[in-house]
Amino acid sequence: MNTAGALRTEVHSVRFRLLATLLVFMAVGLFVAGAATHAAQLKSLNDRVNAELQVPRANLEDLASRGSPNNGGAAYASLHDLFTTYLRNGAPGGYESVMTMVRGGNVILPKAPQATNLRTSAVTDHVWDWSSPGHTVMRDVDIDGRQVRLAITSVSLAGGSKEQGLLIASSEIGAQRAEVFGSMWTFALASLATLVLTGLVGWLVTGRLLRPIRRLREATEATTFEDLTKRVEVPDSTDDVAQLAMNFNRMLERLESGFDNQRRFVHDASHELRTPMTIIRGYLELLRAGDPEDVDQTRMLLLDELDRMQVLVDDLLILARSGRPDFLTPAWVEADDLLEDVLNRVRVLGERQWRLDAKPGGLIRADRRRLTQALEQLAANAVKHTSESDRISVGGAWVENDDGAPEGGRAAVVRELADPAPRELEIWVSDTGTGIPAEDHERIFERFGKGSNSAASEGSGLGLSIVKAIAEAHGGTVLLASEEGKGSRFVLRIPSGGEDAGAETDDSAAADTTGRSGSGTRDPADNRAAVKGPAAKGPRHKGTGAAGGKPKPAGPASAIELATPTGGAP
Repeated sequence: MNTAGALRTEVHSVRFRLLATLLVFMAVGLFVAGAATHAAQLKSLNDRVNAELQVPRANLEDLASRGSPNNGGAAYASLHDLFTTYLRNGAPGGYESVMTMVRGGNVILPKAPQATNLRTSAVTDHVWDWSSPGHTVMRDVDIDGRQVRLAITSVSLAGGSKEQGLLIASSEIGAQRAEVFGSMWTFALASLATLVLTGLVGWLVTGRLLRPIRRLREATEATTFEDLTKRVEVPDSTDDVAQLAMNFNRMLERLESGFDNQRRFVHDASHELRTPMTIIRGYLELLRAGDPEDVDQTRMLLLDELDRMQVLVDDLLILARSGRPDFLTPAWVEADDLLEDVLNRVRVLGERQWRLDAKPGGLIRADRRRLTQALEQLAANAVKHTSESDRISVGGAWVENDDGAPEGGRAAVVRELADPAPRELEIWVSDTGTGIPAEDHERIFERFGKGSNSAASEGSGLGLSIVKAIAEAHGGTVLLASEEGKGSRFVLRIPSGGEDAGAETDDSAAADTTGRSGSGTRDPADNRAAVKGPAAKGPRHKGTGAAGGKPKPAGPASAIELATPTGGAP
């Protein structure tokens, strides 16, 4: 962009228009304030000068009323005597001057020097014409190039004297007005300097404040569907501009996440569908159309392959939609009813020793259909890695997210009243099957990831990824405790989602858990379980094994926590 184009862009920018508008309003305000102030000063000066010019007349009247001090207070015999006595006190001083005149007689002046020489032809030749008997006349005249205001008062003695005189008082109003105009110019220069300084400071400040908007514009120009990684630097403030930058970054994050999901879906679909499509193509190429038995067998194989493709596409769609706001439809769900319903559903997956460990009671705000889908996936996964003699357990318990003790039954109500800390519901699916090697704990939650002991099992490897996505969509996590050869325990930890969650507890859950904890011999899966009944003491469940192995995160951005016990049953 050339210089002219850059200048044109800057002139039309929000920064320039905002600052120009501010300076225009400020200039108008300073002009109005200055004009009003100086108009008031000029009016005040005019009133003050008029009042001061009335003082000599009042003093002369007072002197005349007291009488001549030389004649014992008798009335003055002539205007000459009165004026002489009056001027004997000296000149007024400052910008004021005084002079007296007697018609047909002399002009009488004070002996002291005065600001204005009134004994000039500009005054003496016209002053009798300007006077008015019995009144004081104000008149502005130019004397020696200076503007002077005259107060001309006609004077006569009482007692029928025909003698006439004039008392002339003056004030150099032009010089005083010049001082007011000088202050006005000083104000104007100060205002101009203020505008310039305000413009410079405002240019810097608005540039700093609007920098996120400029970067936002640059980011929108540079952002394409191929590169959504650019972000706007957020200023260290809480104003609207900073909020705009944060909202824009969040929008880019959502767009980037959506495009990433789309790319991943396309990549995964193209990668995983290549094999079944190749198989279908191979069967069709080898098909002997004239052999009914071969056609029927190929038909069955192709339908089976298409079913596998349909399952794969459905799973990929679930993962692609997991980041969308409408992925979940939350509602209040009874925890006990959810667990019982899930257990009834998964019993048909295989002949196993199915068991309900504990019922937590209360309500949780969640998507019942998605939670059921996740638990069914965990149960199906457990069936794949167990035999008919193994046991698969489902259960739940309330826990506090501040490392408090697990809660259930009436004990939960007491703790809820004493400490209203946020609560979470832990729902677990445990088994006594083959377990998962420690090196596979992270990989099995990745897309198409399978454990080393699951290579021969059916499935696309998306099941646990779907479980993880459902947990993250609820704002929760997935915990894993497993030891090879002794079984596995998967735990969904879901936030309660409201104050009413868990408030309605089921006494039967406490009795059921307590009775089970004191009955018979516990198998290794029970030793691995970290959630106990309401009367249990000790640390809160974290998905650890019997030896207390601490869970470790599955990855830097993962919502999965893994735990591998160092001894005992997983």
